Amino acid sequence: MESTQYLLIGGGLASSQAAKQLRRDDQSASIVLVGSEPHPPYDRPPLSKEFLQGRKSRAELFYDPASYFEEHRIELILGTTVESLDLSGKSAALGDGRTIRFDKALIATGGRPVRLPLQGAHLPGVHYLRTIDDADSIVRDAAAGRRAVIIGAGFIGMEVAASLTQRGVHATVVETGAHIWPRFADAALAQTVQQYCESKGVTFRTQDQVMAMLGEDTVSSVTMRSGQDLSCDFVCIGVGIVPNVELARKAGLTVDNGIVVNEYLQSSHPDIFAAGDVANYVDLLFGKRRRVEHWGHAEYTGQLAAQNMAGIAQPYDLLTYVWSDIFDLHLEFAGDESEHDQVLIRGRLEDRAFTILYLKEHRLTAYFAINANAKELPTLQRLIRSKKHLSGKELQLQDLAFLLKTL
Repeated sequence: MESTQYLLIGGGLASSQAAKQLRRDDQSASIVLVGSEPHPPYDRPPLSKEFLQGRKSRAELFYDPASYFEEHRIELILGTTVESLDLSGKSAALGDGRTIRFDKALIATGGRPVRLPLQGAHLPGVHYLRTIDDADSIVRDAAAGRRAVIIGAGFIGMEVAASLTQRGVHATVVETGAHIWPRFADAALAQTVQQYCESKGVTFRTQDQVMAMLGEDTVSSVTMRSGQDLSCDFVCIGVGIVPNVELARKAGLTVDNGIVVNEYLQSSHPDIFAAGDVANYVDLLFGKRRRVEHWGHAEYTGQLAAQNMAGIAQPYDLLTYVWSDIFDLHLEFAGDESEHDQVLIRGRLEDRAFTILYLKEHRLTAYFAINANAKELPTLQRLIRSKKHLSGKELQLQDLAFLLKTL
């Protein structure tokens, strides 16, 4: 039976960052990273943006060459999965038949796309976007002049629609809600971005739903709830992800919307940690449990889990953030907008350069910025962290001429 000090389960950003952090903290430790994909860790956000647009090559997506892992004595086991964990014996059974004993393990298995149980979902030309191979498949279908139906108007759906349009594809976005970004955006914000995308050539079908996908050798149309059939050459589905918790649940770890961990990213077993999309963690800043699906969170939790696995004992202390690019709109979001009682707009929506401020009890809890002054964002982040009372400052917060630093 093989053995290692640190076993990293998952081949994405969180495991990659954990491996690097562990090597920095412990020069002599043995480290094994197991990934289900046949590729070493790579950057996922460009898959729906620069790579899909043709502005970034496949080779440019990889964080490090294979030689990096050899030079830093990080063993990669790719193209296989960890099938089961024996917590009492601290060992992992791999899909290729190997068993690895470990001292400490990190589960960073990420998530998988929500699959729609629709007629025709098996047809060639129906795509989900999660991996580099998924993105390659979409690129092969995305010739200029072709027609695409994108199901879902969240971040991924909107990024894919914009990128395909820039390739010359005629994109139609279908959303069951009343507007794009139905989970967090109000009607005014959604309308501003939606109208801009329409001006670039994207078509939207809101408050409607794809009921079936039709075709013989490949998908050729979709049937809508409204009764209309939309002709298309391919379909992209982006309606969210499901955390990959099956390994943790089977092992007997506590699972509830992800793997439940404490502020040190420790699971219900003290030597098993979790990071990235799969971790249900304690956000001390907002006093609640959260599961976050963002690049920055995966990077941070991979590093933090590694530090804590090495015995440093650092609690979670990231103000979570996300960014996106849709055509020439650069979006940045930070904080927790789920609870607010006041919304202020710094700038004007019609200028497509503004920051929406979310407050609760006169304290800033989150911001959503589009093409905003990047120098202001660190100040907003400090205001969120400090929980400064901003009563009486509402007009100043909305005035672009007012220097936020003075707060």
